[in-house]
Amino acid sequence: MLSGYIDRIEEGLAVILLQDGAYQLNFPAELLPDGLGEGDYITLDMAKDEETQAAMLSEALSLMDD
Repeated sequence: MLSGYIDRIEEGLAVILLQDGAYQLNFPAELLPDGLGEGDYITLDMAKDEETQAAMLSEALSLMDD
């Protein structure tokens, strides 16, 4: 799990600083959960989506067969 800080919001992007500012993530501000904004500390959790990946692979393979 990553932790970060919403440093600022500019031109529709939330600038999130990760790992004490070592990295910067530009994230669409409209996708932030309600109530989050500049100055908030957040956690980010990423996980592989096996179900969607399998569905997309199946779709790609079926398109190749056409």
